Amino acid sequence: MSEWFYKRINWLAGYLAIAVLFGLVVLSSNIEIKDVDLWLHLAVGRHILQTFSIPRADFLSCTIAQAPWIDHEWLFQVLVRFIYDGAGIQGLIGLKAGVIFFLFVLLLFLGYTRERQSGPVGILLLVLLIFQRRMTLRPDLFSLLFFVLYIVILNVHVSKRWSLWAIALIQMIWTNMHGFFILGPALVFVVFAGEKIKRSLKLPFAWNERGRLTDAAYKRLAWMLPVVCLACLANPYLLEGVWYPLKVFFSLAGDSRIFFSHIQELERPLAWGNLFSWHPQFYYKLLMLVSFLSFLFNYRKIDITALLLWGGFLLFSLGALRNIVFFALAAYFAFLSNFQWLSVDDYLPVRWDQGKFKAMAETILKILLIFWMTSLGKGLMLRGYYDFDTFERKSEYGGLSQRNFAHRAVDFLVENRIEGNFFNDFNSGAYLLGRASPRIKVFIDGRTEVYGGAFYRAYTKIWEGDTELFDRAVDRYQLTGAFLSSLYVPAPSQTIRHLYERPDWVLVYFDYDAAIFLRDVPGNRGWIDRHRMDLGQWRTEDANLVKIGTKNVIPYRYVSRAYGLFNMGFPE
Repeated sequence: MSEWFYKRINWLAGYLAIAVLFGLVVLSSNIEIKDVDLWLHLAVGRHILQTFSIPRADFLSCTIAQAPWIDHEWLFQVLVRFIYDGAGIQGLIGLKAGVIFFLFVLLLFLGYTRERQSGPVGILLLVLLIFQRRMTLRPDLFSLLFFVLYIVILNVHVSKRWSLWAIALIQMIWTNMHGFFILGPALVFVVFAGEKIKRSLKLPFAWNERGRLTDAAYKRLAWMLPVVCLACLANPYLLEGVWYPLKVFFSLAGDSRIFFSHIQELERPLAWGNLFSWHPQFYYKLLMLVSFLSFLFNYRKIDITALLLWGGFLLFSLGALRNIVFFALAAYFAFLSNFQWLSVDDYLPVRWDQGKFKAMAETILKILLIFWMTSLGKGLMLRGYYDFDTFERKSEYGGLSQRNFAHRAVDFLVENRIEGNFFNDFNSGAYLLGRASPRIKVFIDGRTEVYGGAFYRAYTKIWEGDTELFDRAVDRYQLTGAFLSSLYVPAPSQTIRHLYERPDWVLVYFDYDAAIFLRDVPGNRGWIDRHRMDLGQWRTEDANLVKIGTKNVIPYRYVSRAYGLFNMGFPE
């Protein structure tokens, strides 16, 4: 058969691989809402829309009430609240899926050509597999989108006049969306530094000429840095708002270091113990290796700007798990920068017709990619868990997670219109605010930078069973309730038993998701009289084994109840 035929088959396989890849993007991004911090943003967004004012002091907690607060995510909060009020949970999932789909379209066209399909699609798949850990509706999702828009403008459109104003507009929006807006000026600085190095230093091989801008484009790039820095001032807090994320960053070396050992997304992705093993973070390590090899094979034609971005964001990613997606995007750009200059002719021994061999080899590679992506897609489609309320399996696609939020417990608070200052576990703070604020003021929520390391350390001691510290906190913050969730881990036995055995605290709700106590004060008497619980007389609901049948079910609800009963002194 002719070379023309093999090339057409190769291109067709490439188009099919792209279609399957984007099918995988759609599947991955339509997972149900699981992130607890979203509820904090919904609560603040409601407040902003109702009062037409952006908060400058805390109004959500009973512990840091009126403490100065720079809400640098206010625009995101207004956006998600507006969509939630109009379209509900499905609207929020649609927003998440739309942003992620658009982001991957930008990435594809950043390096796609019909003649070179395999490389971009294969690396994009690695980016997607790393991205899946962060496919939640949070402000940093928009930081990732703006990050890609910056790369597209700085790499493709910097020579166009409109690029200066476009990047300024993006920066103004980014500044009011997420604290990572400081990455915008950082990106411009790195690109400018790379261009300056090409013009000022004698570099090896052809490095001085690779990706070098015209003089007009270079002048426009030089103007971008002061423009984006000025654009950062377009926020309600002006200079204080610009300084705030930097202040948070510099505080990480002090008391705030405690967060890195207690909050998963702030943990380091690599440690000496797992550095040279493929697990954990397999795809992160694989992308790191592949992008490094692209520099190695293309050592004569390296773009110094791509190298600076790759190295800078590699260091950034080593700081925390949540940063590795930014490295994935920088590594994708670096790979594309090198890939366009690489040719298999230099590395493969060819034994038959050159064009046919290349087309057949690429077609086989694309078919393998398609099979891999199809297998991943099947695994995603099967994701789900057993819903004990309906006695059916619930898919993880669409809706709100039944496993990540204490639905029943918070429904109890909302339906009975219970109010007051509540002690709560860290993971429940945001959900309590989203559902029960402003009637309930929380002890702690996900705004770690506002509470600070010293307060979080004190909270941790209370949660782990320091009853004296808890009693002092009750008096200091006038606590009238306690919400102890058991969805992630059981409430520590010392803490929950201390509350159950205290005569001035009364258990009013207990189930698999949480235990709720009310302090015996005049304002709580009506609720206590109606809902007081005596676990000595209480009986859990029986498991309906007939309806469950032979299904492979993890009885997580019954296990959580058992832990709660045991920890409160009812082992029988």
